[in-house]
Amino acid sequence: MAREATVSQEEVNAVADGIRAAGIKPTARTVREGLGRGSMATVLRLLHVWQSGQARAPESPLTLPSALQRSLIDFIGQEVAAAKLSVEQELVSAQQVQKDLISENESLLGELEGIQVDLEVVQARHSQLEGRNAQLLADFADVTRVADTQRQAAECARTELAKLQLRLEGVPPLEAELSRMHAAFDAERAARVAADKAAAVADARLEQSKALVDDLRVRLARAETDVREMHREAANLRNQVSSLQGSLDSTCKELTQTKEDARRAEAAAAELKGKLAAALSNQQRGATESADPERA
Repeated sequence: MAREATVSQEEVNAVADGIRAAGIKPTARTVREGLGRGSMATVLRLLHVWQSGQARAPESPLTLPSALQRSLIDFIGQEVAAAKLSVEQELVSAQQVQKDLISENESLLGELEGIQVDLEVVQARHSQLEGRNAQLLADFADVTRVADTQRQAAECARTELAKLQLRLEGVPPLEAELSRMHAAFDAERAARVAADKAAAVADARLEQSKALVDDLRVRLARAETDVREMHREAANLRNQVSSLQGSLDSTCKELTQTKEDARRAEAAAAELKGKLAAALSNQQRGATESADPERA
């Protein structure tokens, strides 16, 4: 059964760098489309390695000039919205990757079920061949038994003929007995010829049965080889399904962590807004008191 070609870390790095240079955020789907091959689980794992090696841009220190304090809250709101949009995009990308992994997992499970069905068919065929082999062996035993019986009858006829010949030589005057013995000899000879013919037919059937048994043994060996190959294929598919399940669990954990980071970012932004609003209120109150000292 055909398999997707594997990809290397260098190929994934090159495609991800090219996508980022074009101003697009690299995702597992876009990298896999750029490669044109490889499973989604492999591409996702190598993309995580590339992402972990990317240096984050240093955050520039925030300065709060007096002239920009009034617009600082709006600026931070825009930054928070942009950060939230980026997190949501990453969340959508992670969910799409999860769907792709689930689809690939279901496809592999379908292939595994097909192989199991084929295995059951081969096993049924193997049982049928064993039944035919047993029947042929039984037929072979019957033919052998009939041939042995006919050979024994021919030997008995030869023995009786020898005895009659001795009696004829010992008693020459008994011509009538001799004639009878000759007739009996002719009958025994005819029976022997018939027995020889039957033995020849039995031998021919025996040779045909042997050839058929040998052919069935060869076919049985091939069927057993096919069964072993299908067992190995089924084991490989089970290993791939387990690997894909592990990748799916890892993606779910990363998705949960991304949601938690987004909630923390929103909480920090809200806290920063409150502090800036309080600072701006205090500054405005101080400016009012400076402009009107008597009121102060």
